[in-house]
Amino acid sequence: MMADLERDIRHHIERETEDNIARGMTPEDARYAAFRKFGNVTRMKEETREVWSLVWLEQLLQDIRHGLRMLRKAPGFTSVAILTLALGIGANTAIFSVINGVLLSPLPYKDAKQLVVIKENDSPPNVKDIQRQVRAFSQGGGINVEQMDYTGGSEPVQVRVGLINAEFLETLGVQPKLGRIMAPGEDVQGGPRLAVVSDHFWQNYLGSDADAVGETIHLGGKSFTVIGVMPASFALPVEHADVFVSLWAGNPRAAADRDVHFMHTYWRLKAGVTLAQAQSEMDAIDRQLAEQYPAEEKERKRQLVSLHEWLVGDVRPALLVLFGAVGLVLLIACANFASLLMVRAFAGRQELVIRAALGAGRGRLIRKALTESVLLSVLGGASGLLFAQWGTSVLLALKPEKLARLSGIHMDTRVLLFVLAISVVTGIVFGMAPVWIAAGADVAEALKEGGRSTTASTTGNRIRKILVTSEVAVALVLLVGAGLLMKGFSRLYSVNPGFNPTNVTTMYLQLPTTRYGEIPKQNEFRRQLLTRLNSMPGVQAAMVTDIPLGGNYVGHRLVIDGRPPVAVGGEPLVQTLSVMGNYFQVMQIPLRVGRDFTPVDREGQPLVAIVNEEMVREFFTHEDPIGVRICWAGDTGAPRWMTVIGVVGDVKHSGLNQPTDPAVYTPFSQNDEAWRRFMTLAIRARDASPGLVDEVKRQIWSLDGQIPVSDVYAMNELIATSLVQQRFNMLLLGLFAAVALTLAAVGIYGAMAYSANARTHEIGIRTALGAQQRDVLRLVMRDGARIALFGIASGIAGALALTRLMASLLFEVKPTDPATFAGGALLLAFVVLAACYIPARRAMRVDPVVALRYE
Repeated sequence: MMADLERDIRHHIERETEDNIARGMTPEDARYAAFRKFGNVTRMKEETREVWSLVWLEQLLQDIRHGLRMLRKAPGFTSVAILTLALGIGANTAIFSVINGVLLSPLPYKDAKQLVVIKENDSPPNVKDIQRQVRAFSQGGGINVEQMDYTGGSEPVQVRVGLINAEFLETLGVQPKLGRIMAPGEDVQGGPRLAVVSDHFWQNYLGSDADAVGETIHLGGKSFTVIGVMPASFALPVEHADVFVSLWAGNPRAAADRDVHFMHTYWRLKAGVTLAQAQSEMDAIDRQLAEQYPAEEKERKRQLVSLHEWLVGDVRPALLVLFGAVGLVLLIACANFASLLMVRAFAGRQELVIRAALGAGRGRLIRKALTESVLLSVLGGASGLLFAQWGTSVLLALKPEKLARLSGIHMDTRVLLFVLAISVVTGIVFGMAPVWIAAGADVAEALKEGGRSTTASTTGNRIRKILVTSEVAVALVLLVGAGLLMKGFSRLYSVNPGFNPTNVTTMYLQLPTTRYGEIPKQNEFRRQLLTRLNSMPGVQAAMVTDIPLGGNYVGHRLVIDGRPPVAVGGEPLVQTLSVMGNYFQVMQIPLRVGRDFTPVDREGQPLVAIVNEEMVREFFTHEDPIGVRICWAGDTGAPRWMTVIGVVGDVKHSGLNQPTDPAVYTPFSQNDEAWRRFMTLAIRARDASPGLVDEVKRQIWSLDGQIPVSDVYAMNELIATSLVQQRFNMLLLGLFAAVALTLAAVGIYGAMAYSANARTHEIGIRTALGAQQRDVLRLVMRDGARIALFGIASGIAGALALTRLMASLLFEVKPTDPATFAGGALLLAFVVLAACYIPARRAMRVDPVVALRYE
């Protein structure tokens, strides 16, 4: 096409030039006029460029068609190359999908970059003070999600109710799909009981009725009027809520209590205001509140952080480590890919040399070969998308609950562009070296029949060994990283939680305010329920406010009798739990000193308490705690002194990898906190009977048929759930290490097999001169041992540098753990030598006569 078009252009220009000269023009003017007749010079240049573009495109299409034909002619090579890249690119794409959904995708809120949170919970009165005084915020609001009983269906159920102030939903920038949200004038003491329901609640409990706005629903024994329905796309940043009601309507006592810090608060920065400026204003209000309310605010420091950072800050290190690990897997896959291309390039170098002899330039030859390389990598990327789709499903199936924004993980345009980019770059970068070497082969030498031992071939063999050595080093880095995580997880899993979880089932109950607002009624229900449950054959039952590993607990500040007075607001903060029944026996928490609670420890009797060992270590280091009196700081009226009667073992309440907090246990029956209407049953059975939960529910509903039961878990499930993030990290890095080890073994085998095959003539000569099979075996294995030695040495150096980045993910394991490094090195050395042994065995069987005719 180019030749025909160029010939026509030259023909017309030359003919017009001759005619102009015949008319008496100088040659220069004649040629210029010819150009003007067919358009100005600029136009001709543009046409020429267009012609060249078309020619280049046509050549590219020719190269693509030729490349596809060549790949079809070598199905074995094509399949191996595509599969190798598909594994590396697919694994990278799956992890990138997670990173894209969690770290890169914008939050689904209006102007989400302006949203910030206060790390610590706050109290409703403090939220009001911040709204009035901090000028950096345009809006702000808070929420606390509680479980309430909903009695509008066939049986009572627990729903999650978000207790909010009127500005909360507006701060997030969302509007309901039906009705409206609350107005500030409605969020006041004695205001109307209004509810905004989620799309899930609207569909499942209100029948997706378009006329649901205006209906009445019953929550916690109170009636609320539905005024709005949120869109299906709306979700809270962290928690889940089925219904949103005013805090004043849902829990008026807490709404006025400055000492109850239970609201998660969200704030929207004004346009042009930085986070640092807002933090400066927040520091000022901290000082003011500490002076004005020392008992509640003296030690509180509010730290602002962007909403995005708050959501992903804890998981970012783990995800980046995993992304780095899967990137190393891709490097190994690319090294194998480059080795395959190098072998193929040398096998076909005579064709390249013949093309060069016929006039093809080096650039043309390299472009042709690179087209084939990029075709392979793009096909590998396309296949990798299938692996990635499957891998993403596996990641979600692992249910890493602490991983924020799981709903945002999917294949989108950014992921597809990532796959395209990584595929093209892989094809160009890792296809360049072998093609350049092959294209640079000596023409005369390459055309010889015995041209196997050319300088280019020697150079290529050296490069292949460097690639394989790099694979070994990278594989060792991954093996050591996976080993460290496995060792840390093993130690974490073996941590004593402080109780025996076997055959223990837990379930959550909350008594409605309308029927159980008074403490005597609450205690009577608890006693009757435990009596019924403990009469069941083979069952021991007790209850506690917050179950271990349940995710939260209530804290109080403490005063110890006889100690020097502490400034108001500076008293020590301890975990507080109320129990009833033989709780320590049911959970098998050991009693270290003193006695357990008995039925005598009830209303009207001297107040008693049991503390944990951490409490003793922190506050009674040189003192016997039995008989010491303690009370809660901030009690109005005369102090309610409790006598310590026992010490129990520590319980890992917040997590197996978290420190134990000082804890105080008190009997439910001696509490004066009517708001503690919630409880968790702990039921130990002789065996895991499938009908146990149903029988317990029947016993509960025989006492009160309107009390819902929720959060039914086996304690072993709670322990497993608490470890899900660590297990997620360990499984993924272990999987990547296994893939890397497999790819490295394949690469080593391929390199050694090619090397042994190239030395067939040499081996034949050695055998003819008297070399034994063991000498041939030693010859081949020595090359493999050298690769293993250099690769392991480089891998250890790399692991020492890179595993330090994993320190935050490890539990009681140092990033430089010698045993893990040694184990990884030994395993990799075994795999390398095993991969070398097969081609070595084949070389041992070489027939000298055949070998001498090989070249």
